[in-house]
Amino acid sequence: MRKSEIMRACLLVSLGLFVAAFTASNAFADSFDSGGDRLAALQNDDGGWDWDPADDGNPASPSPLNTVGPIGMGLAQAYLNTGEHLSSLTSAGALLLSKTNNFSPSDGYLAATLDEIFSVTTYTDHVTANFYDPLAAGTYDRNGVDTNYDTAGYVASILASRTSQGIGNLGAWDVGMGLYAAAMAGADTTEWILGTQTAVNNLDGNGYYDVIGLAGALLGLSSVGADFDPTAGEHATASNLGDLANVLASYQLSTGGFAWNSNYVIEGDNNETVQETAYAILALSQYDAAGYSNEILAAQAYLISIQLPTGGWENYLGSGENNEITGEALWALNAPVPEPATMTLLGIGLAGMAATQWRRRVS
Repeated sequence: MRKSEIMRACLLVSLGLFVAAFTASNAFADSFDSGGDRLAALQNDDGGWDWDPADDGNPASPSPLNTVGPIGMGLAQAYLNTGEHLSSLTSAGALLLSKTNNFSPSDGYLAATLDEIFSVTTYTDHVTANFYDPLAAGTYDRNGVDTNYDTAGYVASILASRTSQGIGNLGAWDVGMGLYAAAMAGADTTEWILGTQTAVNNLDGNGYYDVIGLAGALLGLSSVGADFDPTAGEHATASNLGDLANVLASYQLSTGGFAWNSNYVIEGDNNETVQETAYAILALSQYDAAGYSNEILAAQAYLISIQLPTGGWENYLGSGENNEITGEALWALNAPVPEPATMTLLGIGLAGMAATQWRRRVS
């Protein structure tokens, strides 16, 4: 190969890598822009959002209070990437501040994120004073029915409720995300850790929500550095969080999406779901973003590829747009993951060409 041919090949590699990086960057930007616009447009007057359908046509309708956390979190990620819809975040924050005895495990992470964005402590102060501190004191009167909970009792009630609904696996997601939220809000995490570990020991691969249950638990435990060796359940053979992360990664399909159930990791069978994919991204990024960068980037590309023309997302094909799913997808798209820089990739490409040329010469 002549010197001019080598230089031309290097130029083409450089240009191709630049175009690929530029295209990927634009795709992410477009997703945050259209997704943020969609959530802002569908926000109700009270600062929350309809759940299903995504828009009931009446912004005066009262919003479900248990979904403001993940939806608001998604809008926050869109704002951090676009600088738009700060007033919508203010409205979501006002809804959070209106809560007194009707908190959800997710409220802590939204409070911490809003505090960071607005450079205040208002939101975590409110959640701490009205939720975490009463739980610690055993005086949290959930829903104002004169039934006081401490943290252990509250966590146990979540797990028992999911079991009674026949979806015990979802308790691992609930409590794992509650652990993550408590850590972000600066609350004591002891009982949340114990509850998450219990929930992992109870995961059943033959039941619904085992994938998202594992993802939520891994995210929560990783966020506080609490390693865990399961002693029962679906993952009894795992020895630590690393093993659990590898199991979670094994649920990814070639499309980049994650299966809704561990028994349905079947290619070409439309078993991918946005919610499982989003929380798998968040969990793997929290545990080891560098080690799972390929899986994370593939999953993020999948989310971008299936975004609806409206800017929102549906959980799976034909299920219908859902604001919670949109918020979770946007959140996952902003999960930190180290991506090789263009010049690093170029260096690898040049090294490969140089090695090829050297092999040609010695042969």
